[in-house]
Amino acid sequence: MRPIMSRLSIAFLSCLIAILPAWPSADACTTFLFERGGKSVVGKSYDWDTGPGLAVVNKRGVAKQALLLNPLQKPAKWVSKYGSLTLNQYGREMPNGGMNEAGLVVEVMWLDSSAYPKAHDKPALTELQFIQYLLDNFATAAEVAEHASEVKVAKAYASVHYLACDRTGACVALEFLDGALVVTESARMPARVLTNNTYAESAAFLAKLRGFGGKQAVPMGSGSLERFARAASLVAAGSKSKGPLHNAAFAVLDSVSQGEMSQWNIVYDPNAMRIWFRTHKVPKVKSVELGKLDFACAVPAQILDIDTDRAGDVTHLFQDYSLAANEKLITETLAPLLGRIPAQATQVLARYPDMLRCTEATKY
Repeated sequence: MRPIMSRLSIAFLSCLIAILPAWPSADACTTFLFERGGKSVVGKSYDWDTGPGLAVVNKRGVAKQALLLNPLQKPAKWVSKYGSLTLNQYGREMPNGGMNEAGLVVEVMWLDSSAYPKAHDKPALTELQFIQYLLDNFATAAEVAEHASEVKVAKAYASVHYLACDRTGACVALEFLDGALVVTESARMPARVLTNNTYAESAAFLAKLRGFGGKQAVPMGSGSLERFARAASLVAAGSKSKGPLHNAAFAVLDSVSQGEMSQWNIVYDPNAMRIWFRTHKVPKVKSVELGKLDFACAVPAQILDIDTDRAGDVTHLFQDYSLAANEKLITETLAPLLGRIPAQATQVLARYPDMLRCTEATKY
């Protein structure tokens, strides 16, 4: 794979490291698995201070090399095994979450106590590209649990943890605590939910509540532990509900909403291979059928503005990916930093997908 604009990237990324601590943070995302009658969906409330984004069709059979802040780190390299649909705010290949054609869902939440590994012997990628790596390579939560430690997450900005769930309803939480990867699988999860405390802290809080072994009432506040408990309680009660499963998931998302901060509400259905979403800007519920998407890498990648003013099935509205659209998105989301980062910043991120290549090879 060709070097990714090395001199320009180093100059930009070195400056970006210096100013990233000034970036505003939010810590109110919620993700959960809702199961009923042997079927399940995954709900996600993306709570942040900016809302634009693209739905991106990512292809299988694409050779990739991670884009890193530190040029001294060894970038991860891989060939995507699965196609996926992701929701991206910081450009193509840097998703905030998504689902692949095998039915694996990966989502990210803020976690202040994250402390990433210091090891220098593993290939590295940033915290958002790690999501794409998991979707590209694995079909099940068990595979994620087994292989996640083969790469190192090199922090670009965010302190985060992840919840990955598959079409069987199995989930795994991935957290980086005290410099080590901590994996929590479904068998040790009293609730398949994740907010903004460690899973262990959340489970301990949940154990104090009625219905989960304790005596306290389920709280109604907006804090991380309160949202974890409320989502867990609603999911448990919803196992006996009626009506479409994705509607029940949206009802849980309404309960954990952070108002104007809740930019995206997403429901993934790994069995029906469909994704529903709505945004704060355009609250009409839209859906995409993954079975109708072409994941062959010989066909151009496709994108859709998630704020499109349509309702219902929008699968047919996807258009071919363009550098201009990627650059427009990144310019908008990096707008609070403009004036403090090099003018080339958006170009480095926007042009990164141009370095990828379609291949039939199964390995480098």
